Amino acid sequence: MSSNRAIVAGDAVRRARAVAEFEEWEFVASFHTRRTTEIDRTDEIVLSKELARREVTLELAQALHVTERQVWAMVTEAATVRERVPGVWRAFHDGDIDAARVSAIADTAERLQTPAAWALLEHSAPAYAATHTITELRGWLRRLRARLEPDQVREETARAVEERRVSITHQSDGTSWLNALLPTGVAIAVGERLRRAAKALPSIDPDTGDTDRRTRDQKQADLVAHWLTSCTGTSTDIRAEIAISIDATDLIGLTDRPGLTHDGEPVGADWARELAASEHAVLRRLVLDPIGHVLDTEVLTYRPPEKLRQALRWRDGTCRVTGCRAPVHDTDLDHATAYDRGGTTAAANLRCLCRKHHNMKSHGHLADRHLDPPRRFIERYSGSPRPPG
Repeated sequence: MSSNRAIVAGDAVRRARAVAEFEEWEFVASFHTRRTTEIDRTDEIVLSKELARREVTLELAQALHVTERQVWAMVTEAATVRERVPGVWRAFHDGDIDAARVSAIADTAERLQTPAAWALLEHSAPAYAATHTITELRGWLRRLRARLEPDQVREETARAVEERRVSITHQSDGTSWLNALLPTGVAIAVGERLRRAAKALPSIDPDTGDTDRRTRDQKQADLVAHWLTSCTGTSTDIRAEIAISIDATDLIGLTDRPGLTHDGEPVGADWARELAASEHAVLRRLVLDPIGHVLDTEVLTYRPPEKLRQALRWRDGTCRVTGCRAPVHDTDLDHATAYDRGGTTAAANLRCLCRKHHNMKSHGHLADRHLDPPRRFIERYSGSPRPPG
């Protein structure tokens, strides 16, 4: 089967699955509404009515072989979408988006508080959801909400931070999960310091001369264990570097929109300002064109200089392959047109690819159609009188 035929056939399968999911949601929502309306019309006492409604949920769950929680999620999310963002429901009906994406949009619609925000979500979300992975959609929704309602997001974040904690879950194979709920900015800093510290470890043990055969993940796990269990030797020369882009007006407090990390996660403007005020902060000016692209830079060498590498990391954020979320610091800079075939070492000819996808491209198994365009720092949303960011 040719690649074009596979794309067409795959799209048909995707749409058929989405339509089947819509029919399930439509059935659940309609049946639940009809039965609960009948129950509410009776003269039974309040408790009896509530128990009867629960029976309806149970009946649906057993008929569909799912949990009652899943049925209730379909009922509530369908109601939210149909009431607040009906255009999303129509896209679901047409098979443009599936149930997972509708659930993510419903969660955002439930959190947004104004009709204007619902309208913007309704007009912008279906097109983005239809062309991106669920992970990319969730990140886009977080950015959208943070820019539309920054005060509410800041209050929600403050409440969530109050729940920070550490938990340990033991498994049956002699290992355990160590989980920490932290503010997003702190978690990013922890991850970055771990990455840099693991990378800085020598490949040859200086004491024994043995080759360190641990994977990067194993090294990071060992570093966490060492740092948390050793009273000495826990200091390193590795500092966490957190790269955040933020508009100048937000940085100085004239506006209050969030900053963005390399991979597009929103962080509060207050926290970004606090970092900027630190004695260790390094401020770099990032020059964009009117639609949000990092402006091009060109040099006449094969290996890109560090300033160009930094600009390209900002531009791409992650591996450029559609759906790949490999962190930008774990990517290689690939020449779209090979340097020995006349390709320049310029931003227009360079893109960040993770090692797996870089190898595929080098061996002729990664076409340009598999790549996303460069990231825009100004995201435009349908129905918005001006870019929220």
